Amino acid sequence: MPKLLKSLIATIACLALLDVAVAGALGLLQGRGGAGAKLVQFFDYGFSVPGKLKNWVAHPGTPGNLFDVAWRDAMMRKSAKRFAGEDPARPEIRGYSMSFVNHVLEAANKLDPNLVVDLHAGPAAPPNATFAMFLDDRPNRRKGDVAVFGILSSSVPGMATLSNQTWMFEQPSPFTYPVFLPAAGGGLTRIEPLVESAAQERAILQAPSSFTARAWRGQLRDVDAFYMPETFGLPWLDISPFARLVRRSVAVKSIAATKERLLADPDGAHLPYGEILRRMVGEFARIARQDGQIPVVVLVQVQGKPDLAALLRPTLTAERIRYVATVDDQDPTDPEAYTSDGHYRPAIRVRFGQAFLKVIGQ
Repeated sequence: MPKLLKSLIATIACLALLDVAVAGALGLLQGRGGAGAKLVQFFDYGFSVPGKLKNWVAHPGTPGNLFDVAWRDAMMRKSAKRFAGEDPARPEIRGYSMSFVNHVLEAANKLDPNLVVDLHAGPAAPPNATFAMFLDDRPNRRKGDVAVFGILSSSVPGMATLSNQTWMFEQPSPFTYPVFLPAAGGGLTRIEPLVESAAQERAILQAPSSFTARAWRGQLRDVDAFYMPETFGLPWLDISPFARLVRRSVAVKSIAATKERLLADPDGAHLPYGEILRRMVGEFARIARQDGQIPVVVLVQVQGKPDLAALLRPTLTAERIRYVATVDDQDPTDPEAYTSDGHYRPAIRVRFGQAFLKVIGQ
């Protein structure tokens, strides 16, 4: 046997033993706090998406577990129950958004405690998710309410997805939502996900060869721009800490490249997100006004593309839709504006809340 081949085999054997040793050490650290927990989390980020979801199902009390968060079926049931017990003579602020817009409405509520705020939100929910919340919650609003459609700039790429599990690799919350595309005669075409509940997602994880599981994967391949083998393929490799590190590196780069490609052209063929957003805000305002409600759009700008105000201000102005653009009150490129978790600092949220109160007081 040539010396080079022997060296190669010895190297591979050593790496395999090291991989096994690291896996064993991580197993011993599992469940402990401090630096050990951070080390485990570092390697856990590289689990495949199916691996992460299975871990969440197996450990429902784990901090950061997002498996049961923001499913529309549960959200609408909760909303209907709340609506049935409300005072019909008291208008409410109905928010359809994510944490950033929740913070704006909560800040406004602290400034004016007479407001009644009803929040519907999902983690980093893209505009197609928040727009679907608004549409589906229509029976749970009444005349005089203020309807709020929240759009977060960093979540715009999610408009090409059916679920956060495909484009939020490190925290792939599996809640689902439709994809909206421009209809030929105007308006929007709505493509519903085949999976619409946490129970359905659990069933798919338990029976990955079932007809439903295969159909769901097929729809993701056909519709979701972020469904890729880098994040979903070869889940059996999750046993290897080294493979998890490699997967994380490759997955993050692939997702970033897809985002860049989608955002490059607001009117691009695959995802003409500029036109879709313009039609969304127009349809949002039309429905709210038809139902005797006040439509307000909240544009939350964070670092990076797209520039929501530049993209949507002309439409909002032309159609006389009330709006708050956070870029008018805070430079999104200032790194000191954000907390460690990426949200705006509380003092800045107050400014946004003041802007919202000014808009609804017009």
